[in-house]
Amino acid sequence: MKSVLIIAIVAVAMIGVMVPSVFAFTTMPDDGLPDGHIPVLDDKIAIVDHYGYNYVQESLKENSLWFHSSSMIFGDLVNVSDDSLYYVIIRGNVYQDGKLLDGTGYSQPYVFRYNFPLEENDQTELAISPWKASIRPGESAQFSLWPGTSGWDCYEVWIESYELENKFKGISDEVLRNDLEIKSVKDERGVIKGKIYNPSDNLLDHSVVLVSKYDENGKLFAILGDYTGSIGPDKIKHFQIPAYLEGYPIKSHGDNFIYGKPANYEIFAWGYNDWESGETNNSPEFDKHPIKFMGESKFYPDKDRSDNVNIEKIIKNKENREVSSCLNDPDQVFVTNDYVATIPDWIKNNAGWWASNAIEEKEFLSSLEYLLKNEILRINIPREKFNMELDSQTYYVSKYDSQEIKISGWYESHKQSTISCELWKPNEPFSDKFTILREYVDDSFEQPISLNLDWNPGEYTLECSHDDVDFAPLSFVIVHGDSPKTDEEIKPKIPSWIKNNAGWWADDIINDSTFITGIEFLVKEGLISVD
Repeated sequence: MKSVLIIAIVAVAMIGVMVPSVFAFTTMPDDGLPDGHIPVLDDKIAIVDHYGYNYVQESLKENSLWFHSSSMIFGDLVNVSDDSLYYVIIRGNVYQDGKLLDGTGYSQPYVFRYNFPLEENDQTELAISPWKASIRPGESAQFSLWPGTSGWDCYEVWIESYELENKFKGISDEVLRNDLEIKSVKDERGVIKGKIYNPSDNLLDHSVVLVSKYDENGKLFAILGDYTGSIGPDKIKHFQIPAYLEGYPIKSHGDNFIYGKPANYEIFAWGYNDWESGETNNSPEFDKHPIKFMGESKFYPDKDRSDNVNIEKIIKNKENREVSSCLNDPDQVFVTNDYVATIPDWIKNNAGWWASNAIEEKEFLSSLEYLLKNEILRINIPREKFNMELDSQTYYVSKYDSQEIKISGWYESHKQSTISCELWKPNEPFSDKFTILREYVDDSFEQPISLNLDWNPGEYTLECSHDDVDFAPLSFVIVHGDSPKTDEEIKPKIPSWIKNNAGWWADDIINDSTFITGIEFLVKEGLISVD
């Protein structure tokens, strides 16, 4: 059986609760807990706590739609970078008697990779997304991997990939960070009960509430959950999770996972709903997104991290982490994605030629656009929440040749509604009103307006609004007559400092990061396209 990549809306909320009694035991028996290793380190994410249970009672899997395997690898991770991270993927391997077990990832329920077509996905690899959709600098999150087998004696876990913020590609908190709220939490003799509330406008087809249990030393030793089904906008669902059993004789780590009483615990809720068929057909960029919206909230009350994770200490000591693996095999490969912006050498050659006027500006711009559109180069580009523009400021109208006005832009919103516009004509006291429909999947809009001689010459003003937010007004001029033909030299569009930087970069006087800053400027100013 192969896993299916779930395409989803996701929302998360978290709450930390102290248990006012001592931990259930002080010394665990040695019952053969599997060895765990981190074989490769990541510069931006640190896995700080991880455990593997090679067998958990089948009753958990049979009685819970949340539990996906009779074994489990779980832990805490921390974003130790200065960047917000999205679409994080955690990978794992499990071994028995020194042999890597194949096909252990078929039961993974939540794997969210950006720009990763299903036909290219090895659905038997052990991979999962953490229980946070986006992880800001200094935030922590838990994760759970579900090996599709039991009885293994060694495991490895590492960070495979993630994405940086890029609002032009829809990778941002606006798309990937929405809220659920946890309310009325009670601990009734080890059964954690409460409510989850969906304050958003999104219907969540599926939702899960989870409890992470920590011992007296702040170590994570269990994650238990309850599948709570669909939650509509402004609706509440009840949950209850048997988290521990007071006085139960703990004889194994498996007993402790199910029945052990924690020193404290964290509660969080998570949900999603699927893309509807055909929603991304007209949006090539959003076809790369495995989800429509994702989300999360802070740990309760209003915390960015679990109480049990010392973020400052982890960040301070991130250079002192060590690697290990189940096998002493120097040829073993662990799949990771390098997200350092690396520019091919041929682009540096082009930059030098352009700086010395050996090639034209448009040829250099085309090479940069190729890198961005094919994601050979990924850069962090913020985008305004809304934008509207015209394709020209002067339009010519004649009997035989009239131009067309094209209004285009975007507006980020979870609600689908029209853009209301008023067009003020020269020397007229009243405006013409019309509406523009915004695309739902990528927030873009485009509206052509045909011109003819009925449009009087002069200056026009366009005022538009969406959802009670006003766009900046735009002005244009209509001229009666043919568009002038000119052989004048087209002036360079790119500022001179960008060209200077290109020459200095080609001569290794400035580094890649400084040159990439110039590329980001060109994209922001619309001088090169990433669409």
